[in-house]
Amino acid sequence: MRILVVDDQSANRLLLQGVLTNNGHQVCTAIDGIDALERFEQFAPDIVLLDVMMPRLDGLKTAPRLKAMADDVHLPIIFITALDDQQTLLQCLKQGGDDFIGMPFEPIVLEAKIQAHARVRELSQTLAEKNRILAWHSNRMQREQNIVRHMLQNALADNCLDLDGIQTHVSPASTFNGDICLATPGPLGNLYLFLGDFTGHGLAPATGALPVSQTFFSMAKRGLSVSEIAAECNQRLVQLLPDDMFCAAFIIELSANGERLTVWNGGMPDGLLIDSAGAIQQRIESTHMALGILDPDEFDSRVSFVRVNEQSTLVLFSDGLSELTNSAGQVLGEDGVARIIAEHSGPCMKPLVEQVRTFSGGEKQRDDLTVAMLECRATGLPVEQVTGKQQHLPFAVEVTINDEEIRSRDPISSIINALCQLQALRSHKSTLYLLIAEIYNNAVDHGLLNLDSDLKEGREGFEHYYDIRKQRLEQLTGASLKLRIDYYPQESRLEICLTELASGNVQFEPLIATEKPSNATDDAPYGRGLSLVKVLADEVRWDEHNRCMKIRYKLNHRSV
Repeated sequence: MRILVVDDQSANRLLLQGVLTNNGHQVCTAIDGIDALERFEQFAPDIVLLDVMMPRLDGLKTAPRLKAMADDVHLPIIFITALDDQQTLLQCLKQGGDDFIGMPFEPIVLEAKIQAHARVRELSQTLAEKNRILAWHSNRMQREQNIVRHMLQNALADNCLDLDGIQTHVSPASTFNGDICLATPGPLGNLYLFLGDFTGHGLAPATGALPVSQTFFSMAKRGLSVSEIAAECNQRLVQLLPDDMFCAAFIIELSANGERLTVWNGGMPDGLLIDSAGAIQQRIESTHMALGILDPDEFDSRVSFVRVNEQSTLVLFSDGLSELTNSAGQVLGEDGVARIIAEHSGPCMKPLVEQVRTFSGGEKQRDDLTVAMLECRATGLPVEQVTGKQQHLPFAVEVTINDEEIRSRDPISSIINALCQLQALRSHKSTLYLLIAEIYNNAVDHGLLNLDSDLKEGREGFEHYYDIRKQRLEQLTGASLKLRIDYYPQESRLEICLTELASGNVQFEPLIATEKPSNATDDAPYGRGLSLVKVLADEVRWDEHNRCMKIRYKLNHRSV
């Protein structure tokens, strides 16, 4: 041990130095407090033996200054004094002394005290070293977090959650948010919204926002469909995420006129479509697996369409809200969220958040919590103008879709993308996708696969329906559909015809394929698609002789 002996009496210094040296210690001596402070930096003692009464700077004033110079490592100070009054000894301890020994002293007692304080010193040094290591790791982690935070901020620079008609509440459970909420305008005056919930919370799931946001903003800017966005996000996440991570997601497109929602829901809680009073008009259930689980050839990117009006508001939330628990162990649940909206908040975010906080009672939040409200009205967003002359030449496009293509991914998106390169059709892209996708899906599901919409009834209905659909798709052989699109620029209209070339295993059922089932109520989770087709198109009819579905669509209609 390195021991600093501070005493103004040379005899005491020599005596202590001899005893300590014989016991194997390194000793440095100082004649008073000022001398001790000067020698402290060079000698760096482990223990100090300090006299009380000294000229210039006594021991009581020297002790606290020596303690301060030792920084975060404990420096034992043993006072050496011939004084034995209680008040002086108490002052020694108050000024930073850890022990004292009277003069004359017993060498054995002195060595025992030194060894005892040496153990405390070693523990303090060990703790200080661990604290330095922890501080280094903490600083490194903070730097890495700052880098990730900077990357996320740049990735979300195009986020437009402040657009009129959008309300959001974001409450992460830790520094980084595993939920992601994105919004951006499309080129046709439409509005895209993405609400996602990655597995877990914190830094790891937050990094998933990078590929998702890049894909979402890039594809929305080009006006691509919700179906294509879902498929591309899934493919990116399958490539990047580990097997135990995925992203439940809601992907929404609101048409420019505010009358239609295009929806893809994979693994999220029910979306709530409410009126101005907060009453639920419709629940939008999850009908797909979350993003990042299924390979592209297994992934289902089909969307659903919902008619809305200016009195409608869509409420989306992550499971951090529905699974919120209060101090009594009660879970809020999706029904609890709906009840709060109906009784307290309506289409307003602030009272909803206040009621949620009241329910939690200050209980620590266990998961990331995000809520988004979208008012379903005309967006008022600008429509990008395309330079160049309008296409005046009539044309016809004919595509045959065989069973292998039917089993793979949605072929309609590729057809619509190619078709809408024409300026005359571009502003009608969403409507054309809706029209063709609906008759195509109905032809496949109810014609080629002979599926019954009644299978969708109940909470597990959609899952059961799509399990059967997957099985029948795998068994489908020899079936094909022909899609023909005729463009008549002089009449400003399109003729769309979907024909069954080969039925495969079953016969086409025209009634099921062209009408909403008679037993389907307004609240049924199916049967709305073709009703919407009839509203948007000028004519929809089934040609029994040619076994085809025909649609006439006027381009002078307002696009949706």
